[in-house]
Amino acid sequence: MSILNPYRLITLALLIVAAFSVACSGETEVVQEIVVETVVVEKEVIQEVEKVVEKEVEKVVVKEVAVETEKVVEKSKVDAPAPSSGPSGTLSIAMNTVGVPVGDPQGCIPGCGNQKFRMSAYETLGWLDDDANMIPRIATSWEVNGDEYVDFKIQEGVEFHGGYGEMTAEDVAWSFNRANPTFNPDSKHDQAGDFKRIMDKMEAIDDYTVRMTIPEGGLGVGQLRRALTPYWQSMGIHSKKLFDEVGADGMVDKFIGTGPLVYQEWKQDDKAVLEALDSHWRKVAPMQTVRILAVPEATVRRTMLETGEVDVAMIDLKDIPAVKDQGFESFVTASRLNGLYFGGNLWVENQLITGQGNTGDALDRPGYDTSKPWVGEYGNAESMEQAQNVRHALAMAVDREGINDAILGGLGEVNHITNIPVGSKHWDSKWEWPYDIAKSKELMASAGYADGFEMTIWTGAGTHEEIVNAIAATWLSELNVKVSIDLQAYGTHRPRLVNLDFPHIQYRTCGDSFAALTVDLPKSNESTSDKLGGTICAGSMVPEWEAIYEKMVTSTDKAEREKLGLEFFDVTRENAIAVGVNEQPQLNVYDGSKIGAWPIPPQMCIGGCEWFNVEEIEWTP
Repeated sequence: MSILNPYRLITLALLIVAAFSVACSGETEVVQEIVVETVVVEKEVIQEVEKVVEKEVEKVVVKEVAVETEKVVEKSKVDAPAPSSGPSGTLSIAMNTVGVPVGDPQGCIPGCGNQKFRMSAYETLGWLDDDANMIPRIATSWEVNGDEYVDFKIQEGVEFHGGYGEMTAEDVAWSFNRANPTFNPDSKHDQAGDFKRIMDKMEAIDDYTVRMTIPEGGLGVGQLRRALTPYWQSMGIHSKKLFDEVGADGMVDKFIGTGPLVYQEWKQDDKAVLEALDSHWRKVAPMQTVRILAVPEATVRRTMLETGEVDVAMIDLKDIPAVKDQGFESFVTASRLNGLYFGGNLWVENQLITGQGNTGDALDRPGYDTSKPWVGEYGNAESMEQAQNVRHALAMAVDREGINDAILGGLGEVNHITNIPVGSKHWDSKWEWPYDIAKSKELMASAGYADGFEMTIWTGAGTHEEIVNAIAATWLSELNVKVSIDLQAYGTHRPRLVNLDFPHIQYRTCGDSFAALTVDLPKSNESTSDKLGGTICAGSMVPEWEAIYEKMVTSTDKAEREKLGLEFFDVTRENAIAVGVNEQPQLNVYDGSKIGAWPIPPQMCIGGCEWFNVEEIEWTP
């Protein structure tokens, strides 16, 4: 069905499916009763969709009505929630870290977007329904005009925190343009490449209408979920008035959003403190205060939970049975696919989407260091084969089952490809890495490293450190590979990735390494120079990945994107730059006497889900 036919009147949910969810599930399901009607000269068509889940029945009623003009008709704006008794009590959460605070959209690095809008301090244009289709939030409706532009209607009466006035279309446009390298070449926003793909710019048409100009080549459908909803690192709406008042430097540590929670304090690797608003256009949070504490040691987080110092904690999987025996509750928030990312393989010289670096020159790649045994000299077949053999050898010398049993208490799963779980319907056993020390030694010898070498692995403290120590012990005893572990905070590590200056190995969860991600979603975080904000995962740029990615982001055919996604996994396995180790469920363990239900939509559980949606908690202080 074409979204460009001006002779159709479509419900909002159907418009979303036609215009946007080619990047999502492709299902047609109405979740909200917000209706956009495109009324044309010849006729008006009204579609009402009713889905009965138990019987999987869909009913469509079509009615034609003659009219005289062309216009967009909306239902009245969302009313504010009914008054309640108001927020009360303090919700305390112990996490392994509190991310990097950045108030300026152009510098929003991984974690910044998550922690701002996922903790209900900022709000996004859209939300996701159960099928991962986009539904309204700040944007109440939208209309697609061919391949030229999309007009978004903005919720009226939404106020910025701190007395910065009503949010308008100008704030929406400025937020996206500030992060979009097409409009602002200095942007380092984590989704800068995605913004460039789907829009030339945002423009305020009036106070409550913002126009997204579609770039030549059409919408980059693969990135829409990332950019407009909380699916990953999308854009929370920021205050232009604040920027005009304090400038870029002053905005770095000022967090002025529109959500039901307001930032009072945020210190990197320390804590975040938020206070609830007594009234809000959409939702009043039930708790008065939210404290999120950075506690790197899992044993300390467990003690804090057991002693009542915190209400929620992330603890080691192996400790969860004992804690639940004490009467605590738990639920899975996400499933992370952790692995080894071999940095330095920067075989692409220019940005995929610009043809050059941000400065207008060819990319500076200080991390491209062919002296590292796992980094080949591109164009030199012998060097490339030797480096690949090293990566294959190290991948085969990882005892995944042993790690899962000993460190994760048997509660995780083995993983081989850091973008797809073994339990996926798309999984193929050809992607497995066998635990084969004999073959590993053979490959090391063929690459000229029978006597081993020295290397560095960056990782986070806690469980990740334990796993890296286990891997390092095997590599040392079996392959004579000596591993130094780098435990620098992510805020210190991140600039090395942004500057393409990290030739070592990382053990981590990447932004594209979550079991909830669909196969058809392009993997820009992990694999390509499309990441203008830096190659945050592998620290590598691989030509074969680039070619697949380019096709995925422009295809409107979900089946084709899935086929390309499987090809991506083939390349990933062959190159062995992103090597899976384990799938680790993330569980919030909490005091059930204070917390009842905590709805965390799985389709949004892509990073940061440990604290996500706190405004919806059933809370009894």
